[in-house]
Amino acid sequence: MRLLGQLFLHPDREQTIAELEAVTSIPQQTVSREVDRLVQAGLLDDRRQGRMHLVKPNTANPYYPELSGLLLKALGPRSVLAERLEPIAGIDEAYLFGSWARRYEGEPGPPPGDIDVVVIGEPDIDEVYEACREAGAVLGQEVNPVILTAGEWRGRRSGFVRELRAGPLVRVA
Repeated sequence: MRLLGQLFLHPDREQTIAELEAVTSIPQQTVSREVDRLVQAGLLDDRRQGRMHLVKPNTANPYYPELSGLLLKALGPRSVLAERLEPIAGIDEAYLFGSWARRYEGEPGPPPGDIDVVVIGEPDIDEVYEACREAGAVLGQEVNPVILTAGEWRGRRSGFVRELRAGPLVRVA
């Protein structure tokens, strides 16, 4: 699952076997064997450049949309952020918003370039930023937190908050 997640959550990026090994902590032999199986099944495209073996998802495969959507829901930013934000005291709620939330809701579009999350409550700001930095390292994308108090979130006085609440929100914590 970690290997598939790393590949399918970054469909436009070719990755080497060494990169996949480093990011997933899966031994090189296992990564190579599983990549070969996925290429044979038509789920990955591969090419060689010198000694490097580069792979990426085969977006033309008829199973790609469903598999990509399933992996997004199972391993994407929602689960990675939930794991890191839930232990932080003072967080009442947290939601993905923006392009990632639209992808979770099924809206087609290009892979998002970053991850936007709104955190509601009065947590330690440094802990939230550290959790988002860690999540970004796992996901390979920058995580941009916005921290609002419960009053700011419910007050709806800010145009930004009204805009957030009008768009898709995916609960994280």
